Amino acid sequence: MNKLIFWDWTGTLADESELDKAVCTSMEEELAKKNAISFKQAAVKYNSHLTKLENTWRWHDYVGHGQELGIDWKKCQEQNLSKLRIIDGAEEILIFCRQKGYKNILATNAVKKVIQLRVEHAGLQKLFDLVIASSDAGALKSEGNHFKLGFKKFRSSADNAFSVGDNPVQDIRPALRLGLKTIFCEFGRYLTHYHSEHISGNHKEKIEPDFKIKILSEIKKIIQG
Repeated sequence: MNKLIFWDWTGTLADESELDKAVCTSMEEELAKKNAISFKQAAVKYNSHLTKLENTWRWHDYVGHGQELGIDWKKCQEQNLSKLRIIDGAEEILIFCRQKGYKNILATNAVKKVIQLRVEHAGLQKLFDLVIASSDAGALKSEGNHFKLGFKKFRSSADNAFSVGDNPVQDIRPALRLGLKTIFCEFGRYLTHYHSEHISGNHKEKIEPDFKIKILSEIKKIIQG
């Protein structure tokens, strides 16, 4: 049976804090131009739109935001991709896990079109055997659908899978509930600065993962053990 590792993206393999801030600013600038309003008015309009989507996967849907607000979401992404930072050791650990016979699955609350842009920009797309986005699962990761889709795709089960992530609510709790082994990335909370209470609040939740790591390379000992 296939061995699987479900990888979180933000706070685990990538630091997107500066990128997301810049993208939101670009979205607000485009909104201001389109509606001939001030940047401040556009920011209020954009944040009002996001507030309606709090605690749903649609909150992460830049594509949907662009379509609803009538602005070019892709342009806002592409002009800021240089601000994406890949966490030290990410490429190395993905290669190592694949060499050890694991399928690398990227499981993210981002939507497919956006995460594909970012992963391709980082040059990591060839190291993932599958990308499961919130737009594929129709839910946040906290619901567990991302993991179930991975099991179905590779005809595997929780007994043969790890979940690696920095968010107790999104990456660890649903994985524990389904029976996966869990690896909590303690460094994530220090690398990212979220602009939404429903995400930052997740990181304050107390959870007991199977393993805790301070750097990605510590995963080597875990999967060999």
